[in-house]
Amino acid sequence: MKRFLYFLVLSSSLLFLLVSCDKVEEEQYWVYAGANGTWYDTDEDVPAVQRAFVEKYTGVRCVNCPKADVVLHDALAKYGEQLVVVAIHSGAFGEPYSGDEDLRTGDGSKWYEYFGISGQPAALLMRAKNGAAWDIFTPTSNFDDKIDAVISPAPEVSIKVVPVADGGKTTGADIYLSFEKTVDDSLTLTLLLTEDKIYTAQDSRTKARIENYEQNHVLRAIITDPWGTDVAASGAAGEKRTVRLPFDMNERWHAENCHLVAFVSDKSSRRILNVAQASL
Repeated sequence: MKRFLYFLVLSSSLLFLLVSCDKVEEEQYWVYAGANGTWYDTDEDVPAVQRAFVEKYTGVRCVNCPKADVVLHDALAKYGEQLVVVAIHSGAFGEPYSGDEDLRTGDGSKWYEYFGISGQPAALLMRAKNGAAWDIFTPTSNFDDKIDAVISPAPEVSIKVVPVADGGKTTGADIYLSFEKTVDDSLTLTLLLTEDKIYTAQDSRTKARIENYEQNHVLRAIITDPWGTDVAASGAAGEKRTVRLPFDMNERWHAENCHLVAFVSDKSSRRILNVAQASL
């Protein structure tokens, strides 16, 4: 009888854990449900281009963020497709003004908290570290030297993202990877969606508030788990793999102003190896 009760309690405890856990913590990664798919070999041509990825943490109440936008606009004009930017509205500075849409997202807030963003504007380039700490910098002045250092070497992994449409409506994305060098580390693939030309009030140092300020590269959704879906590949040089990730477009988003952004990163260190972007 005692043995029966022991197994009954143990089984109940295991059942409780299975139904109550919405997050698994393992070696500092968070595992959430997100879009994933089956990986296949492919012969798709993937241009061997190394790109740089900037995460800008921003908000409508951040008085220095318009200055950062000018710097990033100039950098995009200089580097073209070799630079990809996402604007993550987050924290108290992201609190919207009355009548404006809240541009913050739950997943963007997870990144904001994980990387320890304490002031805005703040930026991460390829999720690099300065020693043991994240190399978080203020993007209000030229940082071309950082970008040059990223895009100068040949890529370890090349990446391409292609929107998938059904009946004129975007329903997913095909992502292609080509291993230019052997990569021994476990990798993850993250897919997100951004939108340009969103107009809100915006605080500014030169003006108390700018009405109808154009917000660009705004994070709308992280389509995969925030920390990515596992890349099923051996990592051997010359290997090519592809996956299709489905998602639903929110009716509030304007597809003509949206972009898909896909990046591949080291699972343990979070270091981003390469990134690609495509218009819808």
